[in-house]
Amino acid sequence: MDELAVDDGLAVWESAEGTELPGGMLAIERLGVGTRCETWLVWSPDLWAPAVLKVARPHQIRHPRAVRSLQRETAALGGNQHPALPRLLADGTDDAIPHIVLEYVDGPSLADEIDENGALPDDQVALVGAQLLPALATLHRRGLAHLDLKPDNVVLRDGRPILIDFGTARRIGSLQPAGHPVGTLGYASPEQEACAPVSVAMDLYSLGSTLAECLNPGTGKVRQVVNRLTSTDPAARGTVAEALVDLADAAGELRPWPEWLDRFYRSN
Repeated sequence: MDELAVDDGLAVWESAEGTELPGGMLAIERLGVGTRCETWLVWSPDLWAPAVLKVARPHQIRHPRAVRSLQRETAALGGNQHPALPRLLADGTDDAIPHIVLEYVDGPSLADEIDENGALPDDQVALVGAQLLPALATLHRRGLAHLDLKPDNVVLRDGRPILIDFGTARRIGSLQPAGHPVGTLGYASPEQEACAPVSVAMDLYSLGSTLAECLNPGTGKVRQVVNRLTSTDPAARGTVAEALVDLADAAGELRPWPEWLDRFYRSN
């Protein structure tokens, strides 16, 4: 792999299509470049399927923060079986060139869908939220918060939302870097931007901000849920279970689960 300068003046891996990348993956195209790692669409000869490779940039190979960024993804996705989260296919964080391989989720991002087709009907917005919340709950049970939920990090596979990009995930209760909040401005909660300790409520706010971007102007049942989730008071956002019940109700006939399951979710 040869190095190629980019806008930040530092190096990325430059590989022609078909070139072998770490983990025995074959390059298809670069998908993006971050501060410490870059992301490639690759072909897995072993699986005979496309995959996503995240690899430390050339100047970051020996930097512990690059490895930690990849390890946050392995902590979030290792052994995961939830259908709204991508699978971790390989963990190469201990290799000479630190990398991980993830399931490739084919489809437009939620941001692309909004840009191309405009706001979604209220019931569809509620359904998207009700389908993302169990994925968040799975992550929270591992003691982690995503901290960067936004339309760009939701991919619609056959119309169903899949949450991606876990390089920002942090332990619930852990401290953010002083003066350097994680996440994306506009989707991060006020307390997240103020570098407060990581909490579940931060993910609920980001979910609310994401759903708000999908909505038409006006009022309705889903708008009420979104307004609560984006409250500046973390305690006013409620719990994941409460938001799930309310969004499921707002989805109406677009039920996120069979009717006979109501007796289970309403009792939680």
